[in-house]
Amino acid sequence: MYRIVFLFVLTLSASYPAPAQVQGQVIKVLSYNIHHGENTQGKLDIQGIATVILATNPDLVALQEVDSATSRVNKQDLLKELAAVTGMYIYFGKAMDYEGGGFGNGILSRYPIEKSQSIALPAKGAGSEPRNAAMVTVKLPGDSLLRFISTHLDHLDDPADRLSQVNILMQHVMAQPSLPLIIAGDMNALPASKEIGLFKQTFADATEKLGPTWPSDKPSHKLDYVFLYNKTQWHVMSAQVVEETVASDHRPVIAEVLLK
Repeated sequence: MYRIVFLFVLTLSASYPAPAQVQGQVIKVLSYNIHHGENTQGKLDIQGIATVILATNPDLVALQEVDSATSRVNKQDLLKELAAVTGMYIYFGKAMDYEGGGFGNGILSRYPIEKSQSIALPAKGAGSEPRNAAMVTVKLPGDSLLRFISTHLDHLDDPADRLSQVNILMQHVMAQPSLPLIIAGDMNALPASKEIGLFKQTFADATEKLGPTWPSDKPSHKLDYVFLYNKTQWHVMSAQVVEETVASDHRPVIAEVLLK
């Protein structure tokens, strides 16, 4: 049975003044930790995730906690299920084997995917689990290229692994500094943390003015972000936390940005 999800915007959503006489490509980016398709009622509900995506109509989607053919999702490939509903291109970056399938990060794109890569991230802390970043290069209208990364950083209280993971991501950013890049995902870090501070040395934070995103029923922690590189190439038009309380334990964030 399909259920209707009503989407609202938190009062902490932010709009930004449009730059005068600036032309470029407008891109809408959604970041969403989908909790392997399990909703807050403990039920597998990929349609709930699809409803959020369809309602927000993004161009690029960064998904975290994505299952591919695992037992707990009845061997479904969650990205392929979402692609069938949305008509978008997909890439799955597997972080680890799990229950006969894979678990990691996913990307949905309205733009053709030219290249794809899974970036292994260090995870050495006691109780840590394998982490990665899914990275694609997409072709925008006019044939310009954009890199897009979906990632999920370490969850431990000790920030050591997260700091190492951010540094690895920075190395990949600077490997092709001329290309614009968006990193979106669940960073498992608060805005005042060293990890987010490292990102903001190089990236503009499209979600800087937004409020908390986790847990979805009564959010108290901001963990989900959209970062933009190179800062001078971007203008943030708007950013929102979507008030969806059931489909996942995180609320999604969406940013509409202008690539100049």
